[in-house]
Amino acid sequence: MPSRGHRFTLIHCPVGRRPRPDCPEYEAIREAPPQGCRVEEFGAYFGLACERQGATLLDAVAEVCAEIRTGHGLLMTDLGIEKLWEWSSDGTDGWGAEIVGQLLLMAAERGPKLGYGVEDLVRFLRTAAGPSLSDR
Repeated sequence: MPSRGHRFTLIHCPVGRRPRPDCPEYEAIREAPPQGCRVEEFGAYFGLACERQGATLLDAVAEVCAEIRTGHGLLMTDLGIEKLWEWSSDGTDGWGAEIVGQLLLMAAERGPKLGYGVEDLVRFLRTAAGPSLSDR
């Protein structure tokens, strides 16, 4: 799948905590945000407005999240989606993909707080979703 440009918002909104956007834990990322991203404040939260290449929106988001996690120790937890129950079947780069990304980021943060590892979450998705139509 060819790489395309994707625009998205990433917000650090950890469950159970509310660090201020000017908190020292964001100092390094403020000084050197990931390529294609600029620092922004989203209400009471620290975040980034990004434009990155990727085969899909989720690929682009995952790459930026991995860079931030590795370089700054932060797990970005939010794509700024407020109405998670809304839906759009507009493909791998649209509104529906942003909602799926939001839910996956939330699971990535909250699962480990309950004792689930990444492999547990992957196993859950594989088991619950079953084989994709392309696997049949």
